[in-house]
Amino acid sequence: MLEVENISAGYGKNNVINDISFTVKKGELYVLLGPNGSGKTTTFRAVSGVIPLSKGRVIIEGIDLNREPELAKRKLGYLPEGERVYPNISVYKNLLFFAKIYDVDRGKIDVVLKEFGLEKYKNSPAGYLSRGMRKKLALARALLHDPEVIIFDEPFSNLDMSTVLRLRDEIKKMIENDKIILFSTHILSELQYFEDVNCKVAFINEGRIILERELEELAGSVNNILVVFRVTDKTRAMEVLTNLGYDVSIEQSGVVVRVSNYHKEVPAILKILLTHDITVYEARPKESPVERFYRDFVDISPPNI
Repeated sequence: MLEVENISAGYGKNNVINDISFTVKKGELYVLLGPNGSGKTTTFRAVSGVIPLSKGRVIIEGIDLNREPELAKRKLGYLPEGERVYPNISVYKNLLFFAKIYDVDRGKIDVVLKEFGLEKYKNSPAGYLSRGMRKKLALARALLHDPEVIIFDEPFSNLDMSTVLRLRDEIKKMIENDKIILFSTHILSELQYFEDVNCKVAFINEGRIILERELEELAGSVNNILVVFRVTDKTRAMEVLTNLGYDVSIEQSGVVVRVSNYHKEVPAILKILLTHDITVYEARPKESPVERFYRDFVDISPPNI
């Protein structure tokens, strides 16, 4: 179990996060959701022991991070945002460096290289890898010592779709194997891919957790939304979709369609429009899902995102 109790932390004399508390059990996913600058990264850096706490404590599998930092960190794997690797040394040496830190047998490196499809890059400088492969290397490094708690900071940002899909599957497998998983995101719609696992969502803003819910309670917040389709012929698009029973209106930016399930209906609508020779330049939610979350679940004005 991971227990975070009333922690505050920041940089210099200024706290960025204040009185953050949450608990995550084995086989559970905990998502920190919030706009950029809300305190997600600082929270994870504090929980991982990268920056010191000014208040509170973090207990990792019964071990106090403040009192026994080395022992506690052996239970934890932290994947910062981006591809944090050492670019000028080989893929193998990137892993070897951390194997020595965590006293991991060198034989485990070859196992991890194979598991993450990095074998053929073993002797290549990490900086030569694609962004997706560097992300894989960073993930392999974070998991090398088989930690019980794995923390991902914005894991899906700036990745191609195939890498995103693989990473989602990897996270689900870890949850199935009773790992404690945390990740942060500012994209509410990303959460629906984890509706089939035990998941809690905490919304953070201005350094404080303002709401925590089970994911199933929030699942509907990415549905029943207005989607703007920027098309070649707005009048024709409205006619086609209205005849099919959709709630449609026209505005300057395009046709606006109300959908009950974004990820299922938008592809279907795109196909319908294309079969009627209507070119679609863009399809996007009229209102940010994060803004809808604020409006529907948090009684404050949404931030500019």
